[in-house]
Amino acid sequence: MTNDSQSFRAAMAQLGSAVCILTTDGPGGRYGITASAVTAVSDDPPSLIVCVNRGSGANAAIKANGRVCVNVLSCDQEDVSSAFSDKSIPPAERFDTGHWGESPLGNPILAATAACFDCEIDKAVEYGTHTVFFCHTAGIEVSESATCLIYQGRAYHRIEGFG
Repeated sequence: MTNDSQSFRAAMAQLGSAVCILTTDGPGGRYGITASAVTAVSDDPPSLIVCVNRGSGANAAIKANGRVCVNVLSCDQEDVSSAFSDKSIPPAERFDTGHWGESPLGNPILAATAACFDCEIDKAVEYGTHTVFFCHTAGIEVSESATCLIYQGRAYHRIEGFG
């Protein structure tokens, strides 16, 4: 067995995750990134943790704005994921891909997602290279189409048509 960063990343690539776009807007600016490090903390109160690299411009914007929207991508939104993960695309231009509105908290919200969570940040904990944001939900939307885009093995996978 090994225990180094490269082995860790290779092993984590085998862990399938929903593809999300984290968005924020406010005094710290409008920003969005693709992320898969999102998970539930509790359903009472409804809350999530979101992990964001401290070197990302989104990290500073989320901290300054105190809020984030977690847009869970549907299986036909690979193009949005690609735009928001492409560091060569300026942050403002990423929002040219997809159809965007504004959430009740003022965050950019993507149309036709599998789900979205409009959140306020309760706590931010610095750990290693990332900030772990503890977020409580102020609003939740769930699609009736039940589709979801998954990232596993460094590739996209579609989950659709179940249930």
